[in-house]
Amino acid sequence: MEPIVVNRVTITRELFAESHDAVFSRRRQKMLLYCGVVFLAFGLIFLALQVRLLVASALCVPALLTGALVLVWALTLKRSELRRKYRAFRRRNGDASGRVIRGYRDRLTVDTGRGDPVQIDYTGIREHRETEHLYLLICGNHTGVQLAKDGFETGSWPELLSAIDRAKQEAEAMLQLM
Repeated sequence: MEPIVVNRVTITRELFAESHDAVFSRRRQKMLLYCGVVFLAFGLIFLALQVRLLVASALCVPALLTGALVLVWALTLKRSELRRKYRAFRRRNGDASGRVIRGYRDRLTVDTGRGDPVQIDYTGIREHRETEHLYLLICGNHTGVQLAKDGFETGSWPELLSAIDRAKQEAEAMLQLM
């Protein structure tokens, strides 16, 4: 079967950081910030009540320390997560990793040149995002596919999106028939 779309991308540190920024959960970071502020507030309240309540003196230091720790963690989360994920990526792939992504009528294959290509059904793709240099396909199993905007050898991004939508509609139609 002939592919509809062929895309070549070389994932460098800059492109890795760009894609990480696009999928980073700011909601989780905000939640951690709010939790840290709440712990700090309770710690300050316990500190103020320390004279009147004996139990407050035992709780103020742990609450203050926990709040400060959670705040620092939330503020450094994005950078530390990027560093950890990029380190794991480099261990597997080296400094740059070339990939060939081929889009067929019902699936996508990602060939890294190291073994069998990975196959991804279009029905497993939850959403897509666009960055300055990349198109990102985000799958349901917490994986993603990076496509270079200027890396299309055959086909284009709109053709790939229409193939994905068509495959999802066909899958829904099959489910309704059952």
